[in-house]
Amino acid sequence: MADIIIRPITSKADYKRFVDLPFRLYADDPNWVPPLKGEALGLLLSEKNGWFSHAKAQLFLAERGGELVGRISAHIDTLALTMPAEQGFGPGVGQWGLFDAVDGAVAARLIATAEDWLRTQGMTRALGPISMSIWEEPGLLIEGFDHAPTIMMGHAKPEYRGWIEAAGYAGVKQLMTYDLDITQDFPPIVRRIIQSGERNERIRVREVDKSKFEEEAAIILNILNDAWSDNWGFVPLTPPEIKDVGVKLKPIVFNDLIRIAELDGKPVAFMITLPDLNEAIKPL
Repeated sequence: MADIIIRPITSKADYKRFVDLPFRLYADDPNWVPPLKGEALGLLLSEKNGWFSHAKAQLFLAERGGELVGRISAHIDTLALTMPAEQGFGPGVGQWGLFDAVDGAVAARLIATAEDWLRTQGMTRALGPISMSIWEEPGLLIEGFDHAPTIMMGHAKPEYRGWIEAAGYAGVKQLMTYDLDITQDFPPIVRRIIQSGERNERIRVREVDKSKFEEEAAIILNILNDAWSDNWGFVPLTPPEIKDVGVKLKPIVFNDLIRIAELDGKPVAFMITLPDLNEAIKPL
């Protein structure tokens, strides 16, 4: 068998091959949802992704016998390095993600290459897969291969878990998704809480104003940074990232699907309902 060659991305053509690889590897997976290629490429480019304002990354391709057989990213989020270690990141913790491989041998070489790069950058631990920001697609699918992911959730091959664990990794946190039949009424206790809030004159729940969407997005994401600051894996969203999120969300949201709650006129909470774009993208 030909040797496995791992090399860093060096050209625009390499970026295209990096983005295109999953389309071949998941071609026979009925539950894989293809990303929009322009958006997938934009996440890799510093000029199009605000996350790079506080992070750096190196992308790698794996080749064998002239064929592309795997990919991985190694990256360092400087804000994650400043977080408390008990929240998952902290000093010396680098990350890897955007992982795909055709077999266990390729997977082992890719992970080792990502770890080697992180060591050269002074990192002492590796956390992965995280693709690439904690706010994008963190984690590895280990259950639920029989149905397509909802928007913002990742998908993976069942073999990946064994290959990653063989490299010495173990689970540190579970990320769950839930499916709820919203045609059913809320339980009585929830209805009573809602009614109590509606009677409280200090509380106002309003729709967002899409004509001021950047300002509204900033309000929402500032609340998010505050509310999630003690959560595992938290890294604050920065102004460039907040702007990116606003640009992405504006075309797919309606005023009545995003609500901001104010207490005495000050924004203190929000709710976002997003259409599951994967249902529209999957048939493409």
